[in-house]
Amino acid sequence: MQIEKPRGIFGLVAAALTGAYDPHRTSRVAQYVAQAERIIAVKKRDFSFSDAVVELQISDYDRPYVAEQLYEHFLIRAWQDDTLTDQETELLKWAAGNLGLRPAKVKELQALAAINVFQKILAKAMADGVVDTAESDHLNRIATRCGETVASMMSGVMAREGEAFVRNIFSSHAAAGRLSAGHWTDLTHTVERLGISRPAMLQAIRTPARKLIEHTLADARSDSLITQAEEATIDFLLNNTLDDAEFSRYVRDVIADTKEASNIARGILPSIAAPQNMAIRAGEIVHWEGSVQYHRVRELANGPKTIQVDGHGVITASRLIFSAPDSSFQISHSKVLGHHRNGDALEIRTAGKWAGTYYFSDPKHRAAEIWRVAIGRANQTIVAIDPSQSSRHISRDVRQRVWQRYGGQCAECQSDSYLEFDHIVPVAKGGSNSDANVQLLCRKCNLAKSDRI
Repeated sequence: MQIEKPRGIFGLVAAALTGAYDPHRTSRVAQYVAQAERIIAVKKRDFSFSDAVVELQISDYDRPYVAEQLYEHFLIRAWQDDTLTDQETELLKWAAGNLGLRPAKVKELQALAAINVFQKILAKAMADGVVDTAESDHLNRIATRCGETVASMMSGVMAREGEAFVRNIFSSHAAAGRLSAGHWTDLTHTVERLGISRPAMLQAIRTPARKLIEHTLADARSDSLITQAEEATIDFLLNNTLDDAEFSRYVRDVIADTKEASNIARGILPSIAAPQNMAIRAGEIVHWEGSVQYHRVRELANGPKTIQVDGHGVITASRLIFSAPDSSFQISHSKVLGHHRNGDALEIRTAGKWAGTYYFSDPKHRAAEIWRVAIGRANQTIVAIDPSQSSRHISRDVRQRVWQRYGGQCAECQSDSYLEFDHIVPVAKGGSNSDANVQLLCRKCNLAKSDRI
């Protein structure tokens, strides 16, 4: 089928419209290519594309498309074993000249073919997350054949899909929720061999690295105790995988808070400077200072009356000092007959008149627990870690499955920051450490839940 070559400006417009609205062009060009391939198989180096155009009656409109597809077939055969020999290179040069392809088009098609092979070899090499010396040499040979380097070819890959590529490398090392120093060394060597800069790598892994650190942090805090090894792992991740000062501060603040909470649970209370406006005895250790609200319900003849006083409190090793404009008093820990903690409040029973509930305004939500432990220490009922604490331990396998089930997000609000493993039914109320009874909550949602079932 011969299409007349249009003449003049209107003819050029007509040709463009014909190309845009020619639904049969793809199948027609494919037929021409198949016929030309059969001629090539017979004539080999005696093949002439110009003669084939006349013989097959290929129009001027279809000719460049047929030439390009024929050259692509030459490229596919040349690269079929993922390498390019000198003989194959010479054959490609002959094919480009015979087909009458412009040098710019030849370079474009060669680059696309080489990149496809390069990415194929790269994918095989990255199956284990590491590019070894032999794999690196193979990639270098491919790049050299194209007049490129691995770094320059990788820049093309990075421009199109670099972040996803590096994230996949990183994720292959961190799939189990851990990344050792050895894994990191392998990863950095791989990235260096591929010519990817450290800033580009850090930008690409920013999100998965944060998720890995959150996962590691939640694991470490699952038993309310961060060991030296766990802290060292988190420090390693922060120092190597991220360049984010704000996030690093947040993580280190969480570690410090968790260690303080762990110490309090074990009976080791914080010590702070004595407040200037309180009559602290010589040698008296101060554990906490802040705003306190005192509540007490008194039963009167005409009904219950709630007394509420806002004041300032100081918890020391031996007493609570409460100061308010209209009333100030102290409660000796040794005089406390009983107590019950409810979130940020501690209900106190004493022989004196200041029994009631004390609500602490504490951003770290530690004051009520500090007072409870201080009372226990003063009465020698808390001298070491509670043996029942071990029953709260959630195994790593369970934590891993729960993390995957919730996708590293809070079960309530889908936050991905400050995550904690939480017992749905509290251990104190008979809850187990099984998958079914463990969920992932952020600190805010966990505090709101408290220990309610």
